[in-house]
Amino acid sequence: MTQPSSAPVQSAGKGDLIFTITALAVLFLTVVPVGTAVFFLGFVKGDSPCVMCWEQRIGMILISLVGLFVLRYGPKPKYVGMAVLIAAWGMFMGLRHVGMHGARDIGQGFSIEIMGAHTYTWALFTFWVCVIAMGALLLMVRPAHLDGAVRSLNGLERLTGWAFVVVVAANVVQAFASTGPPPFMGQSDPIRFSFNPRYWHWSLEEWKPPIKFALRGRWAVAKPDVSAADADVAKGPLGTLPALAVTSRTKLGVALNGAPTDLAYDAATDRFLVTTDKAGIYLLDGTLASLDRYTVIDIGFAVDLGRFAGAAFLDKGELIAVGENKSFVVLAPSDSVSADENFRYFLESRDKFREINRSRFGTVRARMFYVSSAAYDADAKSIYAVTVPNSIAKRLVVSRFDRKDFTLSEEFVPALDDSVGLALGKERSLGEYMVSGAVVVDGMMYAISAAHRTLLTINLATHRVVAAQVIPDIPAPVGLAAKGTDLYVLSADGSIAVVPRPVPVPARPAAPVKR
Repeated sequence: MTQPSSAPVQSAGKGDLIFTITALAVLFLTVVPVGTAVFFLGFVKGDSPCVMCWEQRIGMILISLVGLFVLRYGPKPKYVGMAVLIAAWGMFMGLRHVGMHGARDIGQGFSIEIMGAHTYTWALFTFWVCVIAMGALLLMVRPAHLDGAVRSLNGLERLTGWAFVVVVAANVVQAFASTGPPPFMGQSDPIRFSFNPRYWHWSLEEWKPPIKFALRGRWAVAKPDVSAADADVAKGPLGTLPALAVTSRTKLGVALNGAPTDLAYDAATDRFLVTTDKAGIYLLDGTLASLDRYTVIDIGFAVDLGRFAGAAFLDKGELIAVGENKSFVVLAPSDSVSADENFRYFLESRDKFREINRSRFGTVRARMFYVSSAAYDADAKSIYAVTVPNSIAKRLVVSRFDRKDFTLSEEFVPALDDSVGLALGKERSLGEYMVSGAVVVDGMMYAISAAHRTLLTINLATHRVVAAQVIPDIPAPVGLAAKGTDLYVLSADGSIAVVPRPVPVPARPAAPVKR
């Protein structure tokens, strides 16, 4: 049987800069980020990697391994290409890890902080440096480096290889102790590392299937759709409720660009405000029959406003339109603005409004939820938004933002007021309601839900639901406005039902503090 001939062996070239730089780079990558992580952070400080940290650490080890192949067989395209692919995977994992914790408050994070940055941030930086280094080394490759000869390693290169073996062996020890053999695969929040088997905790928690598979994870939430809400008033979480009688009906008297998404009323000017799902903003007179002015916003300019879901009149003659993603734009009607200067802001009717501000509301409890409403409390100088349920979570969160700087001032999850006789069904929640319109009058928030056609009255001082009625004979509600003693419920088809505004229940006195 004929044995294949071996490739010629080439002595390590003296002064061949590309291999010296590669050896130093591999040695640095092996000893500094990976070696420090296992010996100092792991064995000395007791820090164990989570499953994502292991992904990043393994990526660095694999890049170092490819570097050793380059030292032995030369910078062949297949080696460099493989290293780039591994680095791309490492950058993805680093971005994903940073994305989970990077937006926390100042100084907060996950695991140990090094020089002001947490370890996952350093992992992202390390992979980025690897890509830069590989690009620089590619510029140094010459035809002589690709002759296929097997190189003999010099002292520095042998040291690099032995350092790699020692560091990888140490990682194997730590992985076995903190993670365990297959099928165990580690923890999302790892326990403290120890060489003592008594403290080892091998977990299968990461094998648990997600609620729903999606490439975007928990961000894969469908946009609110009032037409998909359950309209059956008898199936609401509060059971059988009294009904509000519709005293009159009307329709919007003007043609809109798109379907309406919210309604607001300003008593000072006797005007209604209507927003649409195609970025339209319309000011109508108090009869809803005549158009005063309108515009269509460029929602993709600068801040992505998404689809308008809420609207309200503010003070100083200004108004606000809020997107379902909690981005917003503040406008002021004006007859003296330049259409040319407003070209970047508006798609239509560029000479009727002046843009004051365009930004985003930041939330905490409501962070993973869309909204479908907006309301303004002139007494408290605050803007309110209410979350809507989604396929992953159902939670009713009321968020309040200061009018002065549009910053979150308060968030709460309303509870039922025990004194008004309301009770949730077994395993039911107020989070099942889909608030699609809201208005604040005298410290009370009136919130209309597209699900179960229910009007909730929330006392903003006590954070409690003090009343609930159903309005069974209305199409999908999308907006709510208060005019005098009436509430105007706007539906997606442009029809408006007028119902009497419920008499607010006095705030329940706070319970005495026990000392």
